[in-house]
Parts: sequence; C-alpha cells; structure tokens
Amino acid sequence: MTGNLLFVGGDLSGIQKFIYNISSKRAMVSLKGRSAYLKTFTDEVCSRILEKIDCDPAQENKMRINCSGGKFYLQVPDTHLVRQAIEEVRLETEKTLWDEHKGQLSMNIAYVPFCYEGDQVTVGQETGEIGILWKHITEKFNALKNKKFKRQLFDDYEDFFEVQKVGGEDAKVCQITGIEGAVEFTSPFKDDDEPLCVLKSVKAQIDRGVELSKSQGIKMLEEYADDSYLGILRMDVDNLGTKIIRGFESMEKYRRFSSALEKFFDAEKGDLSAIQKKCQNFLHIVYAGGDDIFAVGRWDKVIEFAEEVNKEFKKFCVSELHDPDLSISGGVAIVNPRFPIAKAAEMAGEAEDAAKKYNDGKKNAFNLFGESVAWTDSEFGYVKNYKNQFVELINKEGLSRSILHKIKSYAAIVKDNQLIEAENKKGNTKRKPNMNYMWHTAYYLTRYMGKEKGMTAVKAFCMDLRDKQLHTPEQFRLMSLAARWAELELRETQQNNNQ
Repeated sequence: MTGNLLFVGGDLSGIQKFIYNISSKRAMVSLKGRSAYLKTFTDEVCSRILEKIDCDPAQENKMRINCSGGKFYLQVPDTHLVRQAIEEVRLETEKTLWDEHKGQLSMNIAYVPFCYEGDQVTVGQETGEIGILWKHITEKFNALKNKKFKRQLFDDYEDFFEVQKVGGEDAKVCQITGIEGAVEFTSPFKDDDEPLCVLKSVKAQIDRGVELSKSQGIKMLEEYADDSYLGILRMDVDNLGTKIIRGFESMEKYRRFSSALEKFFDAEKGDLSAIQKKCQNFLHIVYAGGDDIFAVGRWDKVIEFAEEVNKEFKKFCVSELHDPDLSISGGVAIVNPRFPIAKAAEMAGEAEDAAKKYNDGKKNAFNLFGESVAWTDSEFGYVKNYKNQFVELINKEGLSRSILHKIKSYAAIVKDNQLIEAENKKGNTKRKPNMNYMWHTAYYLTRYMGKEKGMTAVKAFCMDLRDKQLHTPEQFRLMSLAARWAELELRETQQNNNQ
C-alpha cells in the first residue's frame, strides 16, 4: 500500500466504569456479558468502516492493524470517499452510544494523514518511525474527549437539557445498574422465579452472559469465593504507550508485536487461558483485552494467578517479544463475597495504581493488603517465603500465632516513625520517633527463643528474624506484609478444620 494514507483509530472510553457499574445480583453473568458486548461493539465499528470504504477482502488484513482492548487501528487510502465513510461511521457510532447508554460510553474516532518515506513515515512536517502515528492519533483522541457527543448536542439540544423525571409510582429501576427506565423480563436464570427488571440493553448483555456461562461454566461470586474471601484482580502492562511510540521501526513489526500480545491475553485460547486453568475452579477472567486483565476468584488463588501471570509474561517478553524490559503490574482487593462488586473493582484499580507508582514510578510491582512490592525475589519472593515459613512453623512446629501480631505492631511503629521524620523535615513538627521498637523486637524474640529446648526449627527461625531480618524499616514492612498474608491463610485453615 503506497501513496497518501490515513491512520485511523477508534478509542472506546468509559470501559471501566461501564463494566463495573452493576449490582452484585447475578454479577458474574452481567460482568461477562458486558465484557463480551464491548469487544463485539469495537469489532463491529472497525468492520463497518472497512465495509463502507468497500475494500477488497484480500486487502482487509493489510488495512486492519489491530483491534483489541476497546481500541482499533486501520491503515487505509486517503481519499475523499474514505474520509466521508469514516465520518459517517463516527456519527452513527456516536448516536448509537448516546441512544443506548446516555453518555456512559463514548468512542473517539479520528484519523491522521501520512505517507511512507522509505522505512519512515511523514505526518505533516514531521518524519520519523511509525510511533509518531500513535503520538498524533492520541493527541486527536485527547482533543475529542473534550467534545464528546457534540453532534448529538446540536441535533438533540432539548433531549440533552430537558429536565428528566425521577421516581414516581411507575418508575422502574434497573436491578443491575440502578438506572431508571427498566422493563420487566422473564428471568433467564432457572432458579429465579421473579421477573428480571432491567434496561433493554442490559437484558441483551445478560443474555450474552448466560450463553457464555453455559459454555465456560461461569459461577456465582460466592461460589468462586468457596466460603472464603473474594479477590478482585486488575493488571496491565507497564509503559505500553511509550513502547508503541518509540519501539517500532515498521508497521509490520508493530503488527507482529500486537498479534503476539493479543494472543497472550486471550482468555479463551491464548497463554492466559492456560494460566487460568490451573485455578479454574476458583477463579474466572472476566475481562482480558489489549494489555489488561480483570479477574475474580478466591483470594489466595487470585494472588497465585497474578504471580503466575507475571512469571509467564516475563518468559513471553523474552521469547516472543524479544523485550525483557517490558513488565506488568497489578493490584488485588480482598473482600467479603457479598461486598459490592463495583466498589471492589474500584479498590482493585486503586491498588493497581499504587503498584504503578511504587518505587518512584518504576512499576513492575504488585499491591496486596495495601502494600506494594516489586516482582523480584528480594521483595515479592521474600514476602512469600516468610509467609510460608510462618504458616509451616505455626501449623507443624508449635510457633505461636502471637508472633504475627507482634511483628505487625512493631512494623506499625516503624511506619509511624517514618511519617514523623518526614514531617520533621518539613518543619511541621518536632516530635521524636519512638525507637523502643528495636529493643522490644530483640527482647521479644530472645525471650521466645529461651523457651525452646535445644536448636529447634522455631528457635532457628526466631534467631534469623532477630539477627538478620528485622533491622531496617523496609525489612519490617516486608515482614509485616508476610505476617498479614500468613494470618489470613491460617484463619482459612482453621475454619476448614472446624467444619
């Protein structure tokens, strides 16, 4: 494909809020249905553009660069008819999204004229590698986000600003979204005799979710929790935008990269599917697209899954992408299975954000129990190792569970001291840090060791903590995290033994 071209992009906005804006009633089916709806919608918009420009089927694969994660990119000829077709689809899409979702979802569709200059591309007065196409299309997306539904505003001004009636005897609220305007339907769930009162668009998503649940064995949230806590996981690839803008010499190299990444994150047939199968009875991937993951399951299986995703992604980056520096970060929220799923997803998102800000924004981290750790042997591996030792020694060697509380309490003092020191540097306070924790820790562990006759496993463990592990603030932070993890795991074991 040569001559003047258009780099066309579509960016679906509002995905996260749209997926999670549901009640917990039939949450898993609703979540899965919404996720499938978004993927299908993006594919259809992309296909409509190609249909309208009447491209040869043999050329379609060359024109379609990527379509995943709520985004699509095309490379098409720059003609008046093509531009007209793109504008027609843009207006159709805007109207459809407004009519069906009233602003919850929007799609920015834009294009950048360019041409090839050997292995480089030229956009306006700028010539460089193909990454400049993503830079320019992103700038257009950002500008369009401030003008969402502009055409609808002009064409249906009264519909936008007319006072909407709320409440009343006849008002029906959607059981899933909490939005008025619901209609009663016969419930598609066999064990539910009551009518389903939802928006028409939500009913279509539920029907799709029901279909998927039959083929994929989707269960209720409480069933995934397995009489325990529920883990809500969110993960995505670090610095992918920067990688795309700076990391490719040709469109073909980007295609190969994108295709490989899409395969890895395919929850049904790709690498992610194989990882999920290891915990399939207790975990389900609700959404995986582009470069991010949203999964729910029993809390311990979710942590195990996240660790496995990170491990396999690192292998994949070396063997398939030939980029060992690419990484993935994530965060998990651990909640009661009856906790509102929308709020839990928000908490998981905040945990993911914290992981991406960790260590001066170096990312490549995981946030659990409110603390971020790097995906390294010296941090996540360290925490997991000592968590396992706590559990093993308490269950089999008689180590007292009180040690977990003691370590957490000493770590809390260390954390408070750090806050005091930070405030002192700013001149806000003149408080003195409490340094008693140092001798309290040594005294507690020494006294505990004195109860052991001979060099037992417990005595050796306490000696290791006293002499090597609990000296620096970071060691206290990581050991406290290990203690919290062990505490929850032990609680689960005790409950299972009591049943």
